[in-house]
Amino acid sequence: MIIKSQFFTIIFILLISTSSAAQDWNLVKNAQGIEVFTRENPNSNFNAFRAKMTIASSVEEVEYILKNLDKYKDVFPDTEELKILKRLGDNKHIQYSHTKAPWPVSDRDGVFEVSFKTAPSDGSLYSSAHALPDYIPEKDGIVRIQKSNSSWTVTPKSEGKIQIIYEVEAEPGGSIPDWLANSAASELPYNTFINLREALSK
Repeated sequence: MIIKSQFFTIIFILLISTSSAAQDWNLVKNAQGIEVFTRENPNSNFNAFRAKMTIASSVEEVEYILKNLDKYKDVFPDTEELKILKRLGDNKHIQYSHTKAPWPVSDRDGVFEVSFKTAPSDGSLYSSAHALPDYIPEKDGIVRIQKSNSSWTVTPKSEGKIQIIYEVEAEPGGSIPDWLANSAASELPYNTFINLREALSK
């Protein structure tokens, strides 16, 4: 069953990145083969997070889900609208995302440059996304994500398994209590990986 994370999904999609801070990651959740880590972001009041799991699947299957808009919504079910604004080649595009939020939190949207790279040495996949807040005009009633970076790293392992690591760091903008956003840093990536694992099993 797909887990809808509501507000947590907003934080997740909006917050994504590979943090370069020197601080150690702190394990905050370990369940069903999914590990979730957080650490303080020196440039923000919102914690960065990392999720990691190893499952029986392939790099190609994960890449298909990340590139397929309908499959992507299975992983992020609170996505109200998702579309590609411009293709910059086979492995890079500009993407618009509108994420629903429960009252009284305002919906969020963002424009992101998304890229995919495959390592010729072992077939590992690396995908990154960063926000382009001024790419299109803002919409009334929706808070535009101003700062966001994220990454997916998918690495082949032995016995037909892969390791997936997802990292997020961002400022969701607007009025969101720090404590609420930071509480999402453990549940959001966990629920997202539950949804991803289900999508990969179909």
